[in-house]
Amino acid sequence: MSIDDLTGKSNSVFEELNYDEEFYFQWHITNECNLRCKHCYHESYEKDDVNIKRLIEIADHLCFALNKWGKKGSFSITGGEPLMNSEILFQLLDHLETRNIDRIDLLTNGTLLTDNIIHRLKEYKKLRRLQLSLEGLQDTNDKIRGINSYDRTFDAIDNIKRQGLAVSIMMTVGRHNHDEVIPLAEELAKHDVDVFIIDRFIPEGQSSKLTSWVLSPEEIREVYTKAYEYFKRTLKPRFLLYRTLFCLLNPDDHHIGAICSVGNNALTIMPNGDVLPCRRLPIVLGNLFETTLYDIWYTSPFLWEIRNPGNLKGKCNNCEYIPICRGCRAVAYALKGDYLAEDPQCWKEK
Repeated sequence: MSIDDLTGKSNSVFEELNYDEEFYFQWHITNECNLRCKHCYHESYEKDDVNIKRLIEIADHLCFALNKWGKKGSFSITGGEPLMNSEILFQLLDHLETRNIDRIDLLTNGTLLTDNIIHRLKEYKKLRRLQLSLEGLQDTNDKIRGINSYDRTFDAIDNIKRQGLAVSIMMTVGRHNHDEVIPLAEELAKHDVDVFIIDRFIPEGQSSKLTSWVLSPEEIREVYTKAYEYFKRTLKPRFLLYRTLFCLLNPDDHHIGAICSVGNNALTIMPNGDVLPCRRLPIVLGNLFETTLYDIWYTSPFLWEIRNPGNLKGKCNNCEYIPICRGCRAVAYALKGDYLAEDPQCWKEK
């Protein structure tokens, strides 16, 4: 089976970012959250002043930049937990429906999704899918995300699917759960999950001391190989393998691998208006209430430094996969203290 053999589903559920046409924003509209997951990159869950006026100001700021760039906009709205104040979220979604953006994903832990909320979300034409998270099978997941979170997440998945919305699951993979990637995928298939995404664990924020969870290059290769083999065998659920290093498995397969987005086609927006190159690369480039996104993108010394592949170090420098990988700058920063260092989890020989 190939991606073209999908039946009964809109391809828009599976399509990912077009680097030439689209720009991606991961927008954290609040720091507040009702969970305390052990692997979380947040440093604080303090109550913040979330109000619709400020959110609309940020939204219009982002849309203005998209117009200037002539780009389509792809938004992932998250937190914290974006449903901590659902009415403000719905007001924001109402506004975004009228703006020049292409699609929206809502990233939530799913615990606050009610029948009524899901029913209301169905009305938004730009909402592509809901993304929830699981960290393995029940015992492993509940040790990380909290007791009963596994069952609550599957209840939310089933409810979302019953109401006709698409759902994806994110799994953050480390030494504590890497052997459960395929078993979890098989379980997700039973619940008709559309998309399964795996990402590398990076010790930062409140999880900065969990360095023993970081996978070695050989372990990453094993996980990615098994994921790719699953993808070639079945699309239930479809693995999204658009991550750095996946290209090492098969550089000719356009369904896998992706260049690091830092400095290329993505930014992260924090609740206070701070702009980061990536949520897992916590370097503040500027603030939207003090300057324009357009100016940040074109005048940031950090972004220009990282855009030049000649500045990359170690085996990332002059690597033949620079056009489709460049390694993960966030991993390099977290593990080496240098965002230009070679990706420490890359298994490619020098």
